[in-house]
Amino acid sequence: MTEPASLLEEIRFGYGPRAGWSLAPGGVEPDRVMAQLSAPDPDAAVWNTMGMADRFAVLIEAKRRKVEGVTGPPLPDMRALARRDEIAFVTRPASARLGFVERLVNLWANRMTVAITPGSLVWIASFRDDAIRPHIAGRFADLLKASLWHPAMLIYLTQNSSVGPNSEIGLRRGRGLNENLAREFLELHSMGAGYDQADVTELARLLAGMAQDETGRRMARRAVEPGIKTILGETYGEGIHEIDRLVETVAARPETAQSVAVMLARHFVQDDPPADLVDDLARTYLRADGYLPPVYRALLAHPAARQPALAKLRSPQEYMAASLRAVGLTGDPQEYKAFQRRGTRLGEVMARMGQPIYRTRQPDGWPETAPGWLTPPMLASRLDWAADLAQLTGDRADPVAQTRAVLGELASPLLLGAVAGAEQRWEGLAVLLGSPEFMRR
Repeated sequence: MTEPASLLEEIRFGYGPRAGWSLAPGGVEPDRVMAQLSAPDPDAAVWNTMGMADRFAVLIEAKRRKVEGVTGPPLPDMRALARRDEIAFVTRPASARLGFVERLVNLWANRMTVAITPGSLVWIASFRDDAIRPHIAGRFADLLKASLWHPAMLIYLTQNSSVGPNSEIGLRRGRGLNENLAREFLELHSMGAGYDQADVTELARLLAGMAQDETGRRMARRAVEPGIKTILGETYGEGIHEIDRLVETVAARPETAQSVAVMLARHFVQDDPPADLVDDLARTYLRADGYLPPVYRALLAHPAARQPALAKLRSPQEYMAASLRAVGLTGDPQEYKAFQRRGTRLGEVMARMGQPIYRTRQPDGWPETAPGWLTPPMLASRLDWAADLAQLTGDRADPVAQTRAVLGELASPLLLGAVAGAEQRWEGLAVLLGSPEFMRR
């Protein structure tokens, strides 16, 4: 286990301090934060979600029994698993001991967004744990490959309906390309600029026939588009190795370096990040051949990431996780039942705050800037959550002491006075949780 993080590290690069935790002195120490990337995950056994291979096995066996009309030992309840996966969107960050790791998992999963569509819910947690989590401390090209091929991505962007127009199926059935995955891969997942519509169409021709099953990555030969494809000035043939070569090429592009740099700086530092920070991160990315840890270190070492002013508004997920941590809760099953008895369902609260779990409105993911979260109904829902959580837990501790524990010197005298002046403890806690200082990181 790594040494304790500082207060500022927990706020800016994690999900906020947890009640009762000791914190390291000082500000942001890159070595201390970076150590999380190589530390064993202390929460792995708790979450231990079903992996992609096991999910395939359950679905295949369930289909076999239905077709053959046979029975067997009980199979895992995939609907119940999907419900647990949804709640984990909040409760896993709330319980995380490696906050920077969890922030990176959620950040990259948001960049390579998958959302609930028919047939995809059972795969979304696996996408985060099989395609994203193992690659956050590796090469960006490997992260791109894993996310590109995962069933959740293939279903969400309807790649499984894309057929080469000159393939066997295309010629016989008159079916053609679906360009969704090709477009989002270039526009959102990687480059963001420097390509044109012809590149999108040619990439869709290259990707036609992609599939992922219990045996791994494969190409559905009857749907593969034959012939040469020209993408970003380079030529490609057919097959998995050619798609991998394309991904490696795109990952090494300066446009991709710039896009990754802007994303990291905007997410962790401020909505309009300093140009020198973005330039530094992009240069580091290219020097490191797309290896991500040096880019994270450059971010942590930059003065803009180390200044104490909290410039970023927490997303609903971050805000809910931080507030659960602040009062000593994690959202485990027993705690969740307490919320339900009060009529408080975490998923419904998240939706009212503007972030319905795994239901992003567009493939570009959740907003990374404050205006996306600051409509009056969304803000009112945050204040309602603050009051509900405070009433559930407000008799446990001194709200002034809690304010100092979760904000330290970042708590303004005005906030401290308002918390201290509340008539009841829960009201003081509600003031803390609903304050502008607490909603920022």
